[in-house]
Amino acid sequence: MAFNGFDYIQNILEQELSQQGFQEPQPLEAEEGRAVMFATDDVAYSILYDQKKKSFILRSTTLDGDGKPGDWRQLSTWLYDSLEGEKGDADSIANDFIEVVRGPKRMAMVQQRKKQGRGEERNVDPIFFLNRLVNLFPELREELNEERIVYGQVRFVTFTKHKVVPKAEDLLKTYPDSEPAERLCALLDDMYKNGDLDLRSLVTSVLLNGLSREAFAGAEQKMGDELKKVCKFSRKLIGKNIKPEKKKKQKGKKVEARLSS
Repeated sequence: MAFNGFDYIQNILEQELSQQGFQEPQPLEAEEGRAVMFATDDVAYSILYDQKKKSFILRSTTLDGDGKPGDWRQLSTWLYDSLEGEKGDADSIANDFIEVVRGPKRMAMVQQRKKQGRGEERNVDPIFFLNRLVNLFPELREELNEERIVYGQVRFVTFTKHKVVPKAEDLLKTYPDSEPAERLCALLDDMYKNGDLDLRSLVTSVLLNGLSREAFAGAEQKMGDELKKVCKFSRKLIGKNIKPEKKKKQKGKKVEARLSS
């Protein structure tokens, strides 16, 4: 009997989401292929297997007053051949999906009502980003643990510069058209769109600005318009010493000094 990757991933995700108060998965109509939905009162996750693209997709959305889903937002995508896929492949996908739905920052973001436009709150922080990178670069897990043991915390900028950038550089230069390269760029897009100010700076000023021209060229082709536009300007600052703005002299103190003399 052939291995059923969809049921396998669905069952693993159900175990996690049931602990978060989500209902049992319900079949969901989708033109692309088979799909199920896990819902609470106002938000939902969905697993979709796109038959044409041979990919598993994890999505999220909010529900209206009647419990109907709105527009689905992709959270993670993995290539998978339903005819040739093995348990090990499904394990990797399931583990990634679990990381996404388990992250406290992601959970808070998904459970919010839709907030469109410039006023949208950004909740994702650097540690969530680095944890997601472990799925692409497994060796980062041990390096993150060592960082915490030695320094008592993760030094986001230093860690990204010395541990993440070299791995991203090698991936984008050696395998620019690979699925991991696609996933890395999709993750950077997602993190920039939803990240707080620290994470957005980490993505642009540290990681992407730390890439060579060749590696960055490979990433740029896969970026979304927003991140691509920002990088157009941030890359121009590479190697430049940006001086902080000088503080304006406070006239009040001078007057006070003269009066006291």
